[in-house]
Amino acid sequence: MSSKLYDHGELDSAVKLLRMAYGFENWFEVLRLSEDLYEDSLQAYNLQMISTDTILHTKRTIIYYVGYALLMQGIGHQKLSDFDKAKECVLKYGDFGWVNNPDDEAKSEIEFYANTSKLNLIVLELLQGNSDNIRGYISFIQENQEETNAGLLTLLEANRINGLQVSDYQHLFEEHANTRESIKPADMPSYLKYLYEYSLYMIRTSDQETAINNILYCLAISSKVSADKTSIKYVNLFEKLRDHASSNQIDKYKSILEGMH
Repeated sequence: MSSKLYDHGELDSAVKLLRMAYGFENWFEVLRLSEDLYEDSLQAYNLQMISTDTILHTKRTIIYYVGYALLMQGIGHQKLSDFDKAKECVLKYGDFGWVNNPDDEAKSEIEFYANTSKLNLIVLELLQGNSDNIRGYISFIQENQEETNAGLLTLLEANRINGLQVSDYQHLFEEHANTRESIKPADMPSYLKYLYEYSLYMIRTSDQETAINNILYCLAISSKVSADKTSIKYVNLFEKLRDHASSNQIDKYKSILEGMH
């Protein structure tokens, strides 16, 4: 009996599109694409369950695509401050108990999403102003250097959205803001998102000078980072702070804008 072949290369294409939408911070598009990916990946999984000799042309196990779709749905809802729907998604990718006889690759993905779910449930609590797990979250960030940018960004967003008290960790925000020389080019777009959020925090703490200096850096770098198309938001924020800017900062701002044309 010959194997049945199905070309599900569109699942990998959908992942690429989702990453692009995430990079552009287009959260409604993230939701649309992730919902489509979730339905398509479940359909692919069901094909495998119907016929054990089905071969799907995908780069990863189907569980990866199901989990990734739910992960991105959760992020989309989170960014739109719909925390209840975000939590529903997080709980879903935290429980793959419905998967029949997962192989080693699928088991590895299931474990990854289970661990990610636990962490992101804490993130949602923080974003809703619940500080019960903040110390544990800080410890996690400090123990996992690759999570520093995303973790500190979450804390700053939580402070802006729901007033989470983060003043005890201001030294960590400042330290990360000063690591710009060591940021790899591939990590620069996410680092700029952090610096922008840090600038908003500096404004809330009445340190406009630091905020303006960071915004000028973001504006100067953003035009050189192809993945970052958000120069306009840096311009808008500077214009709001113009009255607090020194003559040197205004001159630098004008010079940066001239260099972008």
